[in-house]
Amino acid sequence: MTPDSPAPSNPSVMLSSAHRTHIGQTRKVNQDSLLVMEVDRVNLSRPNPLGVYAVADGLGGQQAGEVASGLVVSTIANCAQTELFKWFLDGSLVETDVLDWLRKTIAITNQMVQDRRGEAGNNMDSTLVMIVVEGQRVHVAHVGDSRVYLLPNAGSLERVTYDHSLVEQLVLARQITPAQARKHPQKNVIYRTMGQKDVEPEIRPFQLEPGDRLVLCCDGLHGMIEDEQIEAITREAASPAEAVRKLVDAANEAGGSDNISVIVVEIVTA
Repeated sequence: MTPDSPAPSNPSVMLSSAHRTHIGQTRKVNQDSLLVMEVDRVNLSRPNPLGVYAVADGLGGQQAGEVASGLVVSTIANCAQTELFKWFLDGSLVETDVLDWLRKTIAITNQMVQDRRGEAGNNMDSTLVMIVVEGQRVHVAHVGDSRVYLLPNAGSLERVTYDHSLVEQLVLARQITPAQARKHPQKNVIYRTMGQKDVEPEIRPFQLEPGDRLVLCCDGLHGMIEDEQIEAITREAASPAEAVRKLVDAANEAGGSDNISVIVVEIVTA
């Protein structure tokens, strides 16, 4: 369902996910990193799933972008294991905890990247898009131009995040069109990344319904194929595994000028 729709009924649901990353057709190193963490606590035959998913696109070319993105996902994983999943398994996790955890974890992760780039004496940084899914409730957080899309079971594809980039600001100001943004000479200028001082993520919670799918991806996917193609492939795929395979293949067939990473998560009726 759309992020602004009213909360649905609460049927018993499970999470089904798949992920794939590819170096693309022109790069020598894959600087993307992914994180998929899932747990399902079942009691009285009722599943209660929690999932944490993230895509980090390392930036900096020869300046260790893959180190930055790897540090991002490993730090998030450690924070999830020591706090979020512990609270969940203890039965004490509430929505305010998720929001506070996201903000704190992103701040810790950002500081880790800052510290590492200072030690290395380079300008490595990374984008980040991540979601925490608890049952039918999802919290989306992002920094940079990696994206989350929502494909409702009944409805059209919706972009949940908007890029922290120069061309996105120009589009929002109606100075250029989305089509012009795709070919703009400064389309890779990002003004908010993990590794900057005092970075502020955008966080958005909303409800999901069974059959809804979420797509997390870097610009190696959404920069190569149109949103309409992302929607068609994701909708027609029989499973998240088929969706990620066909999405990566489509980006490569379109030129694969960057690393390509995608995670698809589906809410499934138990």
